Amino acid sequence: MYNVRKKLWILAILLFSSAALIAWIFPPPGEYNPVAMPASVQAQAAGEDTPVLGGEGVRFAAHRGYSGYAPENSIAAFEFAGKMGFWGIETDISETSDGAFVCIHDDTLDRTTDGSGKVTDFTLEKLGEYSIDTGNYLKRTENLKIPTFEEYLDICGEYGCVAVVEIKTVKNYDALLSIIYERGMDNRCVIIGAVKDLKEIRSRDSKIPVLNIGYYPEPYKDNITAMDEIEGEKGILYNYPQVDKKAIQETHDKGMYCAVWAVDEEDVAEDYIGYGVDFIVTNEIPARLEHMINKNE
Repeated sequence: MYNVRKKLWILAILLFSSAALIAWIFPPPGEYNPVAMPASVQAQAAGEDTPVLGGEGVRFAAHRGYSGYAPENSIAAFEFAGKMGFWGIETDISETSDGAFVCIHDDTLDRTTDGSGKVTDFTLEKLGEYSIDTGNYLKRTENLKIPTFEEYLDICGEYGCVAVVEIKTVKNYDALLSIIYERGMDNRCVIIGAVKDLKEIRSRDSKIPVLNIGYYPEPYKDNITAMDEIEGEKGILYNYPQVDKKAIQETHDKGMYCAVWAVDEEDVAEDYIGYGVDFIVTNEIPARLEHMINKNE
């Protein structure tokens, strides 16, 4: 009888421990506390004039939200990224037919939602009829809708995260910037896109850092040359196989920031940390327990 009780106690402890671990990794929305903000983000939240990409240390930005563990570009992915302590949350922005802005990567609804057609052909109200129907751990969430730009920025603000905004299809740059200003996020924002989009942003705003996105195997020097035409805080977000330590140093020597995407492996992340990149975009923090928080900030 003693051996049976002992085994039952051991089984109960193992089950409790497993349940606690699962709850910690995948807690339901609203049931876990935000982690402490990095020092640079605390300074920005307090209104101090700290450059968004200033300071020491490598930072991590969640690619389309914490898309390794929630459907990409969803409220769930954005909130999870904030609660997990990411420095930044990256998203993609397109403009609707009635001038609103929504967070979705593709030009069309087909891959990630139960709708079909070009995003820019729909009004915001019509887009609200469709739901996100694909992505990691989709069953843990219900009736996810395409988020608005405002909803995304509010989540970034709530958790003290930098908004890393990639322009996909935008015509009204003034309206886009107005939303950023209204949310008080202009000192905690980085805008990414094609050079033509970045020129439009820079002609209207002199402060927000703008980064050109570089794709492998496009020569990295082409991005550097293209960005020479833009003034102020600027840089390049490279697809990581495109650049090595020498290329990153050359980018820095030109007075530009250098970031990489999308790095999910610990050894690759460690290499780029050693190379001195300014931030790393990832679908999941490489080696989550090792890099859960940006301790070096």
